[in-house]
Amino acid sequence: MPKKYKIPSNVEAEKTVLGSLLCNKDVLHIVMSNLVEDDFSGVEPRNQLVFRAMAQLYDQKTQIDVQTVHAQLVNLKTDGEVGSPEYLMTLIDSVVSLNPDEVEHYMRIIKDQAVLRKLLKKFNDLEGEYAEGEIQNVSDFLEKASNEISEVVKKRSVGDFKTAGDVAKSVEAKILEMSEQSDNSGVTGVTTGYRRLDKLTHGWQKDDLIIVAARPAMGKTALSMNFVYNAASKGNVPVAFFSLEMSAEAVMKRFLAMVSYVPHDDLQTGNLRDPKSRVKLNDAVNKLANCPLYIDDTPNSTLGDIVAKCTKLKSAHPDLGLIVVDYLGKVTMSNKPGKNDSRQQEVSYISGAFKTLARQLHVPVILICQLNRNVEKTDSKVPMLSDLRESGSIEQDADQVILLHRKDYYTNMGQKVGNGGKGNWTNNKFGKQVEAQAQQPEQDGPQAPDLGLGAEANASVMHILLAKNRSGQVGTSVLIFSKSYSKFDDPTLETEQKIMDYEKQMGDSVGF
Repeated sequence: MPKKYKIPSNVEAEKTVLGSLLCNKDVLHIVMSNLVEDDFSGVEPRNQLVFRAMAQLYDQKTQIDVQTVHAQLVNLKTDGEVGSPEYLMTLIDSVVSLNPDEVEHYMRIIKDQAVLRKLLKKFNDLEGEYAEGEIQNVSDFLEKASNEISEVVKKRSVGDFKTAGDVAKSVEAKILEMSEQSDNSGVTGVTTGYRRLDKLTHGWQKDDLIIVAARPAMGKTALSMNFVYNAASKGNVPVAFFSLEMSAEAVMKRFLAMVSYVPHDDLQTGNLRDPKSRVKLNDAVNKLANCPLYIDDTPNSTLGDIVAKCTKLKSAHPDLGLIVVDYLGKVTMSNKPGKNDSRQQEVSYISGAFKTLARQLHVPVILICQLNRNVEKTDSKVPMLSDLRESGSIEQDADQVILLHRKDYYTNMGQKVGNGGKGNWTNNKFGKQVEAQAQQPEQDGPQAPDLGLGAEANASVMHILLAKNRSGQVGTSVLIFSKSYSKFDDPTLETEQKIMDYEKQMGDSVGF
């Protein structure tokens, strides 16, 4: 550490704490639980040596007093450096008060000085890394620096317990505040936009990491975009959407199909011969233009890039309500290959970093993930938490995990599901002849209920499985997925009941 400035320290506070340990066993546990040898500055080297001896006596469950500490210094062959027992007596003379609260005050001083020393050293290390040209990616460097500095600052906390009374009063105030703002919907966070899912989650909550996971082409990107639009339009909060696979233009076409109910294929080909389609498209453009929605389509975004952009957006829009990242598999730690030992370790770090981001910004983060192939080896094809791809830490870090299941995803590929593939919810995509047959009543089972959206919507039932919910109940809900529009809607209560009855008869019930 450079000597151009005075090393942060408070030798008198160190002496006071050490002296308290020699004559007041009531402060022993709190001091030993919060301080380590490195917290003592070394400006007075004898303080570090005395604390080392005390810590070893504490570990050995031996009484700490002048005699035992001096004996331990002799055993450590450091008594010559500390000097005769007279120095231990001067420590006792330094005690200002034996009150544990007073001792805790001096502990905080020691801890603060230790944190300052470590911060200065960290800044010096970062400056050295820059000077030596070791920075490959600025965003990654900033993310690493931010995390390392945060770890140092965390060590400042001493005696930060909160009494049950203080916490209870704080929670009561928040509950009363929510009660006054309540619209009886039960939503205390940003609305998901869907009736039953809001009932289970109470909306997307601040500080939460939400995982939305499914097999490829199941509809997870489409659902995440519906969450984005619902939060921005119905929740009226700014939303950040990171699209790591599609360009902003491709994303916007999906949004326009969703809002206008003009088929996505028509928007792709410019097939807008019907004047009504042009009107609906223009209305959708105006609605989206008025939404506080921010899209980032930078390919191969690193974790540092995303964190930096979210922090900047939060600074510009303090009411930022939701961050959605599509998807985890495309997020890397650095553009430099081989930086991490394995992709599993990398994913573990990334998921933890997104949870930290949610807590630091007080904004819910939705992270889209893929499920592994194990789900396809089961008869029902219903996903489980164990099917999360690449890392078990994803499940551990997440506050909520939402798994998606759509039976027709498999039956449209000719796969048997559960009851042998009967009860397909949608017209098969492989041809009109199959489509016509699907419209005929089944001879060996009940007819699937009409979803009420017409053939153009190419609609099917999507099961939303809330498999983990740290703050509430788990459960299952259903949404109607109009694939032509990339649109998800709540079924009517009548249709929802018909779906449940039909699945029960077919033995296809999905849930926990």
